[in-house]
Amino acid sequence: MHRRLSLGLVGGLAATSAVAMLSIPGPATPAAAATTGVLPKALRGDVSSYALAATQADMRKVASYWSPERLKRASSYEPKTKPSPSATATTSAAEVGRAAAPAKPSAPAPAAAPASDAPPMVGKVFFKVDDKEYWCSASAVHSAYKNLVATAGHCAYSLARDKPVENWIFIPSYANGATSAGIFVGHTLYMHQDFQGQGDFDRDYAFVTVYRGFTWQPYTDGGQVKYRSADVGLLEDRVGAFQFAWNKGTGQRAHVFGYPAGAHPDGSRPYTGQDVKTCSDTTEKKSVSAPTWQLEHGVRLAGCDFTSGASGGPWVIGYDSVKRTGWINGVTSLTWNLNGDGKMDAVSTPYFNTVTQRVYLQAARQSTS
Repeated sequence: MHRRLSLGLVGGLAATSAVAMLSIPGPATPAAAATTGVLPKALRGDVSSYALAATQADMRKVASYWSPERLKRASSYEPKTKPSPSATATTSAAEVGRAAAPAKPSAPAPAAAPASDAPPMVGKVFFKVDDKEYWCSASAVHSAYKNLVATAGHCAYSLARDKPVENWIFIPSYANGATSAGIFVGHTLYMHQDFQGQGDFDRDYAFVTVYRGFTWQPYTDGGQVKYRSADVGLLEDRVGAFQFAWNKGTGQRAHVFGYPAGAHPDGSRPYTGQDVKTCSDTTEKKSVSAPTWQLEHGVRLAGCDFTSGASGGPWVIGYDSVKRTGWINGVTSLTWNLNGDGKMDAVSTPYFNTVTQRVYLQAARQSTS
């Protein structure tokens, strides 16, 4: 297992059922770069890449798949551990907190608050695993080509199936089904090889380049409601983006955003996943671990009762509530039940360090138009 972590204190910042009639504006030629499964050896290092929709034809197929009814049908997603050769089943994220609960109970977590004036670059990713549709949380992160999304690794790569998820899209500013900010089809997935290869949740992050976005515009044809697409441009031009930060150490004040929706271990379900929620506090100063998930250097924020669906949501430091932006320094990976009462009461992110920066920089180099 690759372990190059250094917890330094100094770092950088860097509708109703309808027929979809699709015509996506954009370049006629296939987008260049990373159309094969893995980057060339000279560029790869410890970064893996996978084409999600390598050509304009692939992009149109993915865009056509996500009819309004499929978006409504999708459900929140929980990560799984990578199965061992002798395993008959994988472990779900709902189990991690109980296994790691401390001996002394902690105070109950307050409910997460609605993110009034939520950052427009926060949204949902939708994807397919086998025959089911799911969503996670995600956000736009700055790159020179204005086309980059940050999320959890398990929200783009299925460890149980050992391959990328299918039909991956990002919808920023998602709220109660609204897609007016645009739908952005994933082009290429970038992640650390230890997540893909070993299921190492110290590397549970992913950066995905996306095509120019579009919105659906309804029209009536012979009494039937249909949809055509309209170009909305580049992701960052449309909604802005967080800057990237790494090696910032623990004990940081962080705002965590996401779309929680899943049930607590006790079966209660306080969230719907239809709008952005937020938790904010100072992260714990000591790293946290969860052996089942090969997590050794996690960063945890207590007092946050997020459930599944919040995975992949950004952890933002230096958040400016007026400008609604800041620096992304983590993504929600696991939820925790620290006091053993059957309700999640903390969240954790992999530590964003120089290794994370390498993955980010590989992704940030890619143009998709």
